[in-house]
Amino acid sequence: MKGFPSILMLCCLFPVVLPLACKRAEPEPVVEPVVDPGEKALAPPRLRELDFTPFEEALASLGKKRLAEIARLVREGDIDSVGAAMAAGEVTSEELTLFFLDGIRRCDGILRSTLELNPAALEEARAADRERRAGLERGPLHGIPVNLKDNIGTTAPLHTTAGAEILLDHSPTEDAVLVRRLREAGAVLLGKAALSELAGALTTDPPGYNAISGMGRNPYGEQWPVSGSSSGSAVSTSAFLTMASVGTETSGSLVAPGAKNGVVAMMPGPGVVSTTGLVPLIRFQDSAGPVARSVRDAARLLAAMDEEETDYAASLDPAALEGVAMGVLRRSLLADEGKPDTEFWLARIDEGLQKAGAIPRDLDETFAEKPDLLPLIFLGLSHDTLGYFAEAGSPVRSVADLQKYNRADPERRIPRGQNMIDLAVRVLPVLADDPERTEADPGPFYEAAASEARARAAALLAAAFSDHDVELLVSLANAHSDVYATAGYPAITVPLGLDREGQPNGVTFIGQPSCEARLLAYAHAFEEATGYRVPPPDRTE
Repeated sequence: MKGFPSILMLCCLFPVVLPLACKRAEPEPVVEPVVDPGEKALAPPRLRELDFTPFEEALASLGKKRLAEIARLVREGDIDSVGAAMAAGEVTSEELTLFFLDGIRRCDGILRSTLELNPAALEEARAADRERRAGLERGPLHGIPVNLKDNIGTTAPLHTTAGAEILLDHSPTEDAVLVRRLREAGAVLLGKAALSELAGALTTDPPGYNAISGMGRNPYGEQWPVSGSSSGSAVSTSAFLTMASVGTETSGSLVAPGAKNGVVAMMPGPGVVSTTGLVPLIRFQDSAGPVARSVRDAARLLAAMDEEETDYAASLDPAALEGVAMGVLRRSLLADEGKPDTEFWLARIDEGLQKAGAIPRDLDETFAEKPDLLPLIFLGLSHDTLGYFAEAGSPVRSVADLQKYNRADPERRIPRGQNMIDLAVRVLPVLADDPERTEADPGPFYEAAASEARARAAALLAAAFSDHDVELLVSLANAHSDVYATAGYPAITVPLGLDREGQPNGVTFIGQPSCEARLLAYAHAFEEATGYRVPPPDRTE
């Protein structure tokens, strides 16, 4: 096997390599399906319809008045207050679960945030209620309904598909480690949240789409993007279709949809939450984290599924930002001329930092030397994702195989195309530096390339923190996810409210390594000082 170029060379030469790759192997003709611009395009048939059969009788017994009472409790409260209400006998886990199932039945036909329901959800809720009556309290998540992004492994009767038709009937033999942690904490699993197919590695047009459940829709308005790839987690949490959710991130996949759907989303650093049992994209970089309507709820969820016994909520302090130096990446954000509303959001951030008592410092950092993540995504897709496919018993063994499989039935398998797969098939032989190969065999190069990219990104962030003597870096949505996620630095987004047209966005705080508790405390202080979040319209009425 020929030697591979270094990741530094790949990143520098990628704009040149890409056209060459396109010339090396002309793709087979593709007949792309025509997307109906009408209502069918908004809500096409699912490949697996949501099955409410196990819940019909119980749903029918819950009257409108009681639903309204529970709605008020959920909309005005958080995990702690809802847990206190259950402890006081004011509501049961069964009723909470039915409330969310009722919401999904009423409005997820358009929002498409839910990919599959857990048929055992009510049984799990009733078991939590029995334990509570018997005096067993597992913790803050006892009886709390949550959902999981559908690249997080769950055993039968649930499936784990990553949104791909080829995995439609796949159920792993074991739950992911984080799922076991949540079950041990007493959480009720509502079902699986939708996502950008293959964590965004199938197509970029559009984010939030997958073949199984269709196109996700923003609860603030169908005209706004949902972003990806943890789109269903963010949409369902924002729209009160779950109490909270767990998503994953390789680069922006938690923070981006969190910001664009008006919720809190956090990417913890590597190793904080186990990724064992997840469908991987870049195994050296993948992370899992909480999606919630408040920082406190995110702290509760992270504590339930992380690898350490850490009470993140105990460190939350409304005064945590007072006197804290924060580096605002203003120059880098304003350099993006394609986003004319950036100044509006920066003004909102400035106002919030002032209210919280922080000390903002504008940074000139643009991270121009950041590594290009695209080669690693293709290598990860080839080695990690397709490796998972092989273990799952799928009939494909390479990205080229997957491309051919999808093209065999495009209307069912790739209604929105597969531009990332098509590009990967062209580029992977170039990365292998061997025109005779149809797909790269990464061998030790993949790990070395990922390590080198992480080191370069981490060096950029470490310099930004130390050179300017700041505790946090301040960004907007996922503008710098290709730096912090590649470096393995934790990040969290907090709602900034709505712009003049009603579109949500979020400020993103980038913390230093192993400082998740402190990062949550800072985010909580900003949230408490501002109260910027505006809930979306109620679609269940």
